[in-house]
Amino acid sequence: MTLHVLDEIDDRVAVLRARALSEGVEFLPPLLALGTSERVGSNWFCDTMRPAMTQHNEPLRQQLGRSHPLSAVNPQATSINRVSRALLGPLGWHWLVTFAVSKYGSSRQLVKETNLFFATETLLRLFPDSPVLVLSRSPLGVASSFLRSGLYERWDYAARYRQMVAVTLAGPHARLVPADDPVELIALTRLVVLNALLLAVALQGRSFQHVPYEKAVLNPGNGQQAVGELAAPDQLRASSTPGGGDDTFSTGNSKTELLAHLTPAEAALVMDVTAATLIDASQVVTADVLEVAAGWLQGSEHYQLADVPKLQSGRRSEPVRGLHEDVTFVYCRGVEWRNLLVSNAEICGVLNHLHQSGLPNTVRGTHLLVNEMPHERGGRLHFDQHAGRWTVSPGYENHPVYWVTWIGAAVFAAVNSARLPAHEELRVLAAGSDPSNHSYDLGDVSPVTQAVTPLGIHHAVGNVQVWCADGPVARFDEPAQRWIHGAAWNTPATSTEVNRMRSRHLLGSSRGVGIRLVRDPSAPFTGPTVQKIAKVLDVWVEGLTDRGRALSEIDRELLDQLSQADIGLWAHV
Repeated sequence: MTLHVLDEIDDRVAVLRARALSEGVEFLPPLLALGTSERVGSNWFCDTMRPAMTQHNEPLRQQLGRSHPLSAVNPQATSINRVSRALLGPLGWHWLVTFAVSKYGSSRQLVKETNLFFATETLLRLFPDSPVLVLSRSPLGVASSFLRSGLYERWDYAARYRQMVAVTLAGPHARLVPADDPVELIALTRLVVLNALLLAVALQGRSFQHVPYEKAVLNPGNGQQAVGELAAPDQLRASSTPGGGDDTFSTGNSKTELLAHLTPAEAALVMDVTAATLIDASQVVTADVLEVAAGWLQGSEHYQLADVPKLQSGRRSEPVRGLHEDVTFVYCRGVEWRNLLVSNAEICGVLNHLHQSGLPNTVRGTHLLVNEMPHERGGRLHFDQHAGRWTVSPGYENHPVYWVTWIGAAVFAAVNSARLPAHEELRVLAAGSDPSNHSYDLGDVSPVTQAVTPLGIHHAVGNVQVWCADGPVARFDEPAQRWIHGAAWNTPATSTEVNRMRSRHLLGSSRGVGIRLVRDPSAPFTGPTVQKIAKVLDVWVEGLTDRGRALSEIDRELLDQLSQADIGLWAHV
């Protein structure tokens, strides 16, 4: 009997790789791109690697709820080595296993994490033979980026600091993040140093490459050399400046000098706090670890102080409401396409009905249908524990839903007597459509309606990518996955990128993937009851305790149950 989740993960990965190798296929572990903090140039790196590797943006930090035993912000977090089935529950156990195993493939995938703190060891243990790339930036540059774009408040870093105070309480690291109600720059700098130290501790005895932001930006050849060792040069592309007005998350701009938009006093404060925190750390970590972390935090000499520009964050402080248009289906190229992407308000209604039917979305920090992210991190769907209801962030009701799992997308399609489109259907639709809201044009998603829609289909390409009905064949009993197609507000919209084959496991989600629906003209219009769907999902989750089957069989059971329940998924199965 498997006692710990790592036992099952290690066993399944070993069997998967052996089966693949027996047929001449080498299954590779993912590349781990780990940042010493946020704003370290990870967007530049990901944009460069996009054509070569399927990417997963901070899946461990963002997709685990705060109460999850492995969450980076859970004060009672548990070591991955001691996580048992009783601690995770059936859904949490299956999520973690499929998350890890699905990252192995015949083509290397990329997992980027920039703010894991004490959860860094968990990620490294899940992928013990993964190559590692460390992305770093001087605290001076990080502070400038945060201050220039108002990210400390926008991302609620005050709460992050309080979380780290709680996590380190009464432990040796408490001296690095004392509960002294620090001002913004002090709190931010302490967090940067703490994360760098914890990353250095976790990487002891493990090889890695290091790309400092300063050298990569001022001399792109340095960054390209490191990247070129990880993928064939002809697979890579040069990153480019976003086409629109909000470049908050763009780190690929060509630069001949680095400016720190800080006053001399602010710059001195950042440098002093960095030095003081490293001195305190000498009482906590070994000299070797301290030397590595301190090296990652260098680079301040490359910056010139500059005037602080007007704060950018106000550009999108209020959501755009958009035009009103009724939902309809438009016949185009053999199928009937829903004219609008699925909105937050629509899926909120389904979530409430499912909750009332006794199906919880989140169990022990693992999400089944949607990932409930905080608003400051792009979350627009929120569950009120006291009221027992889902709500939408005010003003975002008519914006497209994202942070939705494939299961959540398929369920919404089913209750609307529709299905998710196949990848080929989306490719055909995209060929005759002009992209909109992509490559950071607007800095976020926009409402589901557009002023001009030649085909009558709004955002046929752009705003968010969408889940597909089909996915890659699980040749070696790996977890079932489903394709993702299109362009999102933060991804390129070239034909190559829009149609590039990339997939996720059924319980994965991200900020750029939503839902588009289609109907077949000959299909019956018979929406199932929410109670019936809730029962199907409940039966599947209960059955996750049987771990003696292949992962593809476990996932296929969900699809089969949905089909047998006559809930109209048709092409999904």
